[in-house]
Amino acid sequence: MNCTRFVIALFGSLFLLAFLFVPCTTTTSSLRTDPYSKVVIRTTHPRNSHIFLPQYLAMRSQPREGRTVHVRSFQWSAFMIIIAVLGLFDYAVFCRLLRRTRRPSDSSSLSLFR
Repeated sequence: MNCTRFVIALFGSLFLLAFLFVPCTTTTSSLRTDPYSKVVIRTTHPRNSHIFLPQYLAMRSQPREGRTVHVRSFQWSAFMIIIAVLGLFDYAVFCRLLRRTRRPSDSSSLSLFR
């Protein structure tokens, strides 16, 4: 039971961190005018980063001019699925298999040491 709680606490905290830090692409754009030809040039600068979930939601609800935010949902969900699968694997290996190897096989082996 102690092993189960440890695995749940460890991988649960990792899952929570993966859920709260959103991988996203922030695109910042700037406009400049060429003084000789009066041509307006728009330059965009994409940047991949991780943003805290409430900050991401605030950026999506109140976008600033010249800045967009897009979540990389495949990477976000894949990372959470990997953590969940590794947690289940570690539970199966460490908690279930180690519990089986620690049990005594039968009472006849105990009679040899009496």
